[in-house]
Amino acid sequence: MESFLNFFETMPTWQRAAWIFICLFVCWILEGAFPLFRFNYRKWKHAGVNFVFLSTTMVINVLFGVATVGVFEWIKANEFGLTYLIDWPIWAELLMCILIFELMAQYLIHFMLHRVKWMWKFHMIHHSDTHLDATSGTRHHPGDFMMRETFALVAVIITGAPAGYYFFTGFARCSSPTSPTLIFHFQYGLINH
Repeated sequence: MESFLNFFETMPTWQRAAWIFICLFVCWILEGAFPLFRFNYRKWKHAGVNFVFLSTTMVINVLFGVATVGVFEWIKANEFGLTYLIDWPIWAELLMCILIFELMAQYLIHFMLHRVKWMWKFHMIHHSDTHLDATSGTRHHPGDFMMRETFALVAVIITGAPAGYYFFTGFARCSSPTSPTLIFHFQYGLINH
C-alpha cells in the first residue's frame, strides 16, 4: 500500500496533467460517440470557451502547487495533523483523509459557494454553462478555484496527510464516473434506468 501511494507522491507534474487531460478527453469522446441527448451547438467552440477558464485554473493550480509543497514539508517537519495523532493502518488513514478532503474541499466549499452571496458571484460562472458536457467541469472563475484550493489546503493541514494521500484522492476524483454532468443526468431523469 505504501509503494502504491508513493507512486502518486513521486509522479512528475507532467504525468498528473496528462492524466487529467486523458480523463477529460475520454469523457468528451464518449459523450460524442454515445450522447444521452443531442444539443445543436458547436462543440469545439463551446469547449474553447471552457478551456480558457481551464487555462486560468491551471495557472492558479501551479501557484497553489508551490504552496502545497510548502504545507506538506511543514506538516512533515512538525508532525502536525490527525494522521500523527492516531496509529491506524495506512488504508484506514487514507480513508479518513479522503473523507475529510471530500467533506471540506468538495462538499463544504461547494455548499458555501451556493449559500454565501459574495461567493456565489464567483461560482455562478460554473453554472452559466448552457451546454453541459465533459468540459463544463473545467469552467471555474479564478476566485472560485482559489477558494476551493484554500479549503483543500486547510483539509491537508487538519489531516496532516502525506502528499500521496492528497494526490491519490485527486486522481480518484478525476477518473470517477460520477462527474457533475453524469450526476445532473441522474438527478433530472435523463438516464433511463
